[in-house]
Amino acid sequence: DVYERYGVEEWSVVEEMALGEYEHGMCMSVMELSEVDEEKEEDGEACEEKLFVVVGTGVVDKDGEDISSKGRVILFEVRREGKLIQTYHKDTLLGPVTALSCLKTGDKNRLVVGAGAEVTVEQWSVDMKLTQVGFFHANMQVQGLILFKTFILLCDAYDSLHFLVWRESDKSLTLLAKDYEPTVVYASGLLARGNAMSFICHDERQNFQFFQYAPSDEGARGGNKLVPRADFHLGLQTIFFRSHWCRSSLLAHSSTLNCTYTALKQQDPLFGRLDDDQRFGVHFGTSDGGQGSVVPMNEQVYWRLTALQSVMSNALESDCGLSHRAWRLYRRSARRGGCRSHYRKKGVVDGTMVFKYLDLTLAEQEELASAIGSSVDLIVDNLLELECAGMVV
Repeated sequence: DVYERYGVEEWSVVEEMALGEYEHGMCMSVMELSEVDEEKEEDGEACEEKLFVVVGTGVVDKDGEDISSKGRVILFEVRREGKLIQTYHKDTLLGPVTALSCLKTGDKNRLVVGAGAEVTVEQWSVDMKLTQVGFFHANMQVQGLILFKTFILLCDAYDSLHFLVWRESDKSLTLLAKDYEPTVVYASGLLARGNAMSFICHDERQNFQFFQYAPSDEGARGGNKLVPRADFHLGLQTIFFRSHWCRSSLLAHSSTLNCTYTALKQQDPLFGRLDDDQRFGVHFGTSDGGQGSVVPMNEQVYWRLTALQSVMSNALESDCGLSHRAWRLYRRSARRGGCRSHYRKKGVVDGTMVFKYLDLTLAEQEELASAIGSSVDLIVDNLLELECAGMVV
C-alpha cells in the first residue's frame, strides 16, 4: 500500500510513502496533539500543540494466519509550508491498528489507539515519542472509537458496544456500561436531542439497535448494562455512521446559515433553545449505493407518525402481498435463539412508509388523517421537518 498526498489545483501526487512488505493501511486521522514537557507542566505552562496526520496499519506476515497480525502507528507532522514529515512510528504487538481518535481533556490533546482487543491512550512528549498513559482491554476486536468530551463509545466487532469514561485524576479508562448480548457489530454512532443521548449500532443481521446509558433504569443491572430502547430491521448493510446537526425547515434552504440563525433568534428569543433545535442525527451509506438518515423526534410527533404508519400499512396495498410490519421486525441471530418476540423493542418510525403519504390523493390523505385524529397540514408539516432534519450538507 502507498499513501499519497495530492495537490488541490492540479490533483497531482505531491508526496507518497510506501509501507512495508505485507503492511496495509487500516485507518487515518488528522488531529492536533499536545507536546507535553513534564518540567513545564509542573510550572503550570500550557502545552504546545502540533498538527499531525496519524496513520494506523496492519501487518499480515507471508505465513498468513499461522502468525498473529501486528500493526503500527505512524505520525506525520504537518509543517507550515504544507510538507508532511514522518516524525515517529510505534510498533504494536496487540494487533492491527483499526481505530484512531483524539482525546481532549483540559489543555491536553492525546491520541487514542484501538489495536486488536486493546484501547490505549498515548501522550506525545517533547522527546518525540508516544508514551502510554492509559489502557482498556476489550473482549475481541476494536472496530471503532467515538469520543465526546471524556466519554468513549467502543465498538467491539464481536461483542457489541462498551461505554467508557476517561478519568484524568488517575489516568484510567473505566467501563461504565456495556451491552451483554454478544452481537457482531459493523458500525456505531451517536444520536442526541437536548440533554438526552442514545447510541446506535448496525449488526450482521442488518438491524439497527438503539441503546441508552440509564443507571437508574430497572433493566440497567445497577447501571452496568446499556438499556435497549428500540430496534429496526434495515435490510441493507452499512459499515459507517456520521453524525450531523438536524436543521430546522427554517434553515434548511438558507445560503447564509449564520445570518438566518441570528435573525431568527432576534425574532424569537427561544429559537435554538428547544430540544428540537438541538438535535443530532446520523447518516450512512449502504453497500448497494443507497443513502439514509436516522433522526430523533419528540414524543408527540413520534406517536402521531406511528399511528399513521400503522394505518397506512393496513390501508395501502403491499408489494407481492408481503407484510411490511414483519419485514421491519428485529432479526436475531439463529445461534442465539432465533427471533423471539419479547426481545423486540420496535420504537422506530419507518420513513419509507410514512413518506408515501405525500404521494396519495388529497381524499386519501384526509381519510387517513381523520383515522388517527389529525389533519393533513399537521402531518405534512411533520414530514417536512423530518426531511429537513435528515438533510446532509
